[in-house]
Order: sequence, then structure tokens, then C-alpha cells
Amino acid sequence: QGARVWIPDRVEVWRAAEITRSYREGDAVLHLRLEDGLALAHPIELQLPPLCNPDCLSGANDLVALSHLHEPAVLHS
Repeated sequence: QGARVWIPDRVEVWRAAEITRSYREGDAVLHLRLEDGLALAHPIELQLPPLCNPDCLSGANDLVALSHLHEPAVLHS
């Protein structure tokens, strides 16, 4: 709960969201709040969504500095 993740989006490609309920292994959905305040029950398919980097690394010029290096983090930077 409280962790920020990236979820796929048809329009924006990736959207940041905050987990609003604790996740337990085997849960079928993640309960999220998008940055615009919209609540969402995001289905978990094969794996959990990628984690967002801390705000202090947002827009980092050097991708090596990112804690989590994956497609949404690279596109966001």
C-alpha cells in the first residue's frame, strides 16, 4: 500500500498510479488511485506492474541514476 506503479494506458501508453490497498500474493486485482484521483481496480495478469522511481529521480538526465530501469521509466525521463 502506498507504492507507486506504472500501468498500461491506451492513450498515454503508461500512467502512474498509487496502490491504495495492500497486495497479497494470489490477489486478482490491484486497487489503485490514478494521479487525477480516479479509483481503479487493475487486473493482475502475469506479473505485477513496474514500480515508479522516487520523485527525486523524476526526469533524470542520466538513466543509470534510476532505481528502476524499464520502459515506462525511460519514456517518463
